[in-house]
Amino acid sequence: MSNLHEVLRTRFGFSEFREGQAEAIQAALEGRRVLLVQPTGWGKSLVYQMIAALKGLTLVFSPLRALMRDQVRQANQRFGLRAETVNSDMDEESQRLALERAARGELDLLYIAPERLQNPLWQEYQSRLPIRAVVIDEAHCISMWGHDFRPEYRRIVNLVRLLPPEVPVVAVTATATPRVEQDVRAQIGEPFHLLRGRLMRPNLRLHVIHAEDESHKLAWLAHLMNILPGSGLIYTATRHSSEIVAQFLQMQGLPVRYYHAGLGEERAALEQELMRNTIKALAATNALGMGLDMPDIRFVIHYETPASPLHYYQEIGRAGRDGKASYCILLAHPDDLDIQRALITSNRPPREQYQTIYTLLQRQPLRERELMLHTGYAQTTTRTILYDLQDQGLITRDKERYYRAVSSQPVRFDEYDALSQAKLGELQTMVDYWNLTDCRMEYLCRFLGDEQAQPCGVCDVCTGERFPQPSEQLRRAARMFEFHPPLNIDAKYKKEPLYVQSAALSFYGGTIVGETIKQCKYGAPPQPFPDWIVERSASLIRASFPVDALQGVVPIPSTISGNLVEDFAARLAQQLGVPLRLALRKTRETQPQKEFTNSVQKVKNIEDAYEAVAALSEQNLLVVDDVFDSGATLKEAGKILKQAGAGALYAFCITRTRHRGDL
Repeated sequence: MSNLHEVLRTRFGFSEFREGQAEAIQAALEGRRVLLVQPTGWGKSLVYQMIAALKGLTLVFSPLRALMRDQVRQANQRFGLRAETVNSDMDEESQRLALERAARGELDLLYIAPERLQNPLWQEYQSRLPIRAVVIDEAHCISMWGHDFRPEYRRIVNLVRLLPPEVPVVAVTATATPRVEQDVRAQIGEPFHLLRGRLMRPNLRLHVIHAEDESHKLAWLAHLMNILPGSGLIYTATRHSSEIVAQFLQMQGLPVRYYHAGLGEERAALEQELMRNTIKALAATNALGMGLDMPDIRFVIHYETPASPLHYYQEIGRAGRDGKASYCILLAHPDDLDIQRALITSNRPPREQYQTIYTLLQRQPLRERELMLHTGYAQTTTRTILYDLQDQGLITRDKERYYRAVSSQPVRFDEYDALSQAKLGELQTMVDYWNLTDCRMEYLCRFLGDEQAQPCGVCDVCTGERFPQPSEQLRRAARMFEFHPPLNIDAKYKKEPLYVQSAALSFYGGTIVGETIKQCKYGAPPQPFPDWIVERSASLIRASFPVDALQGVVPIPSTISGNLVEDFAARLAQQLGVPLRLALRKTRETQPQKEFTNSVQKVKNIEDAYEAVAALSEQNLLVVDDVFDSGATLKEAGKILKQAGAGALYAFCITRTRHRGDL
């Protein structure tokens, strides 16, 4: 142990280990399989950096490319370790050079993304690497019972099982229930050594606010943005919710942006804005996750209830890493549970969907997109099934990304059924969390296996503290916003937004407008949309768009509504004093978008289904439809109009779905 302290001082520049660090390193050096369950900021990276310094080539598996780059830079520049990374951001030649250095014994640390294990280049080099230790970062991803299970992590386990027994394996995570702990132990093997730290975060002030409806939640958000200190995060369950939340808060003059996986390269810039405290908050899905290294997040608000206490603890854990007081607030409403139940179902699809994909692959090899077109299943559902079938050894994927069946054995469902029931049970524990009469932090920590947890003394249950209610002015603004939601059409034409502005009169589900549209469209016979909808639409458009600059109102040609949209557009154009332009026509028959269940099918359904009737010579146009769901139709129509020479485009739909696909 004294040698470890000497290395700590001379190589790493620290005077003392934190509690448990030396024990973890010693256990690994003795060839044990170690699971570290320690809170963020404890210093897990020092453990495996020191193992690499003492033993040699240490593979570190991590799902976070940005974090890997930072770790490589720190290891090279600060500690004199020879470190490289291999991930999908690199071209093949760069990956080959890194692997060649590792094979020659010229690296101490090699950071690698788990999905690389299926890459032919990795498979070419794997047997040549002098592996002295393996580290599995975010190890809860191994376990199906974890909050962020990633099937590609199972491939790490296959590698671990090929290693000589004396090669240490260190799995690290900030969150693991006792059930996850047992699963990780079964995966990485024996001799097993567990080091579980204390999970209490005494600087986090936990609160639950019971909301009356969605507009009440929005009002609370705006109110909290005005009274909470510093910058923070607003977590949402869906991409759509993140966009809606950000737009409403922006309309209240608050510097809030939305963040989700669909933004691609923009995400890094948004993270930097938050870290510089130039914005008040990011409204984000859990795509904003483990790699965010910002110590002074002063609040984390959950707009919708997460799926389990494990998810919740992980996400609130981003607040107050500098040790200063920070608020963690959950806005609770029973409708949130429907969203989470739907997500649980998509993550563990019904048996017949497994069988459908398995049968298709027994007939012929297919790629993921082809399977989505055949089945109509969402991408999340399709990928879950493919990963599970691979995990059971029933199918495989080749270099061209074709999946093919390699077995005729039946699919095993027992574990998946048990997992779905467990997930639903964990969701119920969040309902219990809403209504606690004892300390909230103690409840979360005990759920996660910290039996020494005590009342925190700072949550709303412990103190009785309540936030003042939002003003009636904010309540009115939120109700008005819910009646006039934005469309958020994320499409560009020649690097510029396809539509300058967009809006809907109301949501489709659960509103008077939505019910009226539904009755008009699907009644027998269909009926024209009533005049009051035309009048309200015209009022909203005058308030939202530059009507004086418009040269035409363009209806989207209908699929099943006959001339309802055209009739509506004609009356709307008359109200606005703008000419009706029948600038689009259909070139082929399409099906109602509501009959399709994933974006691939919806895009395919209307691809090349429209054409422009004439050149539009820089005319500014208002494009009108009745119901907005995935946005595929408006994107296709906008592209055609732009190609025909249109100027600025504005989009208006009478209604939009709340969560895309709820027609």
